[in-house]
Amino acid sequence: MWQPLGQLGPCTALFESIMICRNGCHICEVEVDPDTGAVVVDRYWSVSDVGRVVNPMIVIGQLEGGAAQGIGQALCEQLVHDRESGQLLSASFMDYALPRADIVRHFEMTMDESTPCLANAMGVKGVGELGTIGATPAVVNAVMDALVRASARLDGLQMPLTSERVWRALAR
Repeated sequence: MWQPLGQLGPCTALFESIMICRNGCHICEVEVDPDTGAVVVDRYWSVSDVGRVVNPMIVIGQLEGGAAQGIGQALCEQLVHDRESGQLLSASFMDYALPRADIVRHFEMTMDESTPCLANAMGVKGVGELGTIGATPAVVNAVMDALVRASARLDGLQMPLTSERVWRALAR
C-alpha cells in the first residue's frame, strides 16, 4: 500500500512504495526451414509468477496474447521508414507484418500463484507485460541456437528474424 511520508507542498506528497516483482521463465522450440529460412515456433512454454489469480481465463489470455506479441516482434514486426524523407513505409496493415494465430503450434502457460503481492489486499499482480517481455528473447535465442547448429553466419543479423534474413544467414 502507498503510505504518505509527509507533505512537500500544497499539491505534492511523498509516498513510500513497495516493489512488486513478477518473475517468469519462457522456453521456445523452433523449426527453421533451411531452404526458405521460414521459422515456425513449434512449442512454447512459460511459467509466470502472477500472484493470486481471480479469473484464470483472462490471465491465460493475457499471457498468450503477450507471448504472441513478443513472438511477432522477434519474427515479423518492423517499422520501416524512408531513409531520405523519414516517411513511414509500413503505415498500414497492408505493409506491416502482424503475428497470426498460426505463428505458434503449441502454447502452454503455467501460472504460479505461490507468491501473492503484498502491496494490495487481494494479492494480485499485473500480468499484461509478462508474456511479452520473455517471448522475444526466448524466440530469438531459439532461432540463434538453430542457426549456430547449422553453421550460419550471425554477424549483422537483426530482428525481426524474417524468412529472408534467416535464409541469408544460412546461405553465407
